[in-house]
Amino acid sequence: MDKPTPADTVLEKLDQEVQNAFKELAQAIQKGGALSTREKAVIALACSVAIRCQDCAQRHAKLAKKAGASQEELLEASAIAGLVRMGSGLNTASTLLKD
Repeated sequence: MDKPTPADTVLEKLDQEVQNAFKELAQAIQKGGALSTREKAVIALACSVAIRCQDCAQRHAKLAKKAGASQEELLEASAIAGLVRMGSGLNTASTLLKD
């Protein structure tokens, strides 16, 4: 089993019903649908990179690889996430130009 993340540690302290609900929701969202499980895992990785959650990024990279994503896909998705984050920073900086 993977090393527990800080989020796992918090979830373990919550009521069993809450734990089960969280896990069921995560499984329902992550299963294939209009987007494949692989695509969803790559998106989750990109989101993890964008919010700078290292534990999340490692977990989602592993899940994406397991779902068939290539190293190149993971790197490109991560680069896009970094670009979005940089653009967000520029948007925030633009508030300094007002006045």
